[in-house]
Amino acid sequence: MLIELMAYLLVGSLAGILAGMFGVGGGIIIVPVLVFIFTFLGFDDSYLVHLAIGTSLATIFFTGISSARSHYLKESINKKVLIPVATGISFGAIFGALIANELNGEMLRRIIGVFAFLIAVQMLFNNSVNLKAKTSRIVSLIAGIGIGGASSVLGIGGGSFTVPFFKYNGLSMKTSVGTAAACGIPIAFFGSLSFVVLGLNQENLPSLTMGYIYIPAMIAISLASVFTASIGAGMAHAISDKILTILFSALMILISTYMLIGTI
Repeated sequence: MLIELMAYLLVGSLAGILAGMFGVGGGIIIVPVLVFIFTFLGFDDSYLVHLAIGTSLATIFFTGISSARSHYLKESINKKVLIPVATGISFGAIFGALIANELNGEMLRRIIGVFAFLIAVQMLFNNSVNLKAKTSRIVSLIAGIGIGGASSVLGIGGGSFTVPFFKYNGLSMKTSVGTAAACGIPIAFFGSLSFVVLGLNQENLPSLTMGYIYIPAMIAISLASVFTASIGAGMAHAISDKILTILFSALMILISTYMLIGTI
């Protein structure tokens, strides 16, 4: 039990730093670690991945609030750009949870893995190419739906998609990260709420669950990530946009590797 708790606190701490620094939710770390822990605990394979994704989204909600607050205080959230994307994300997150409950997400993970790799290459080697002309609210809304859906399926906060989207629309890297952090809140809220509802009628779930959310893991990871998210935000504002872009690209390559190789 102590080892389990320490694992939750460690992954929560790392997720919080990632959330604050890059605007991501930390699900890229949380989901595979939870799959490993839940397997060790002997949870049934039929619901194990769903439980990991639902729990990850629930923790991202609290991490996102802490991260977004830190970026807001540093004036690095663009509200005008945020609203249409976040609106689309809210609908997409619900739709994505429904997909995750019914379909095998392996092919989707691989497609997103290729997409993440292409973004990393673009940002590293052709960083000067940005779409300075702002996209319309309709395009932003549609993009939000897609981002919310994919993020909910994978149990991530969506920053790997929203940061490039905002940056290519002319925002600075720091503002892109801050605005992406705020986008993680509706993804996590509507995504985790959907996983709660979808898991309510499932049989043989372990004790201390609420739908597809495992309460002990959610609490421990959230507590740790909330404290470290502000540290990550401070780190993001302490370095140059160029260095932050390089580090984000490295994270995208890590995400791509995870998606393509697959640990779930």
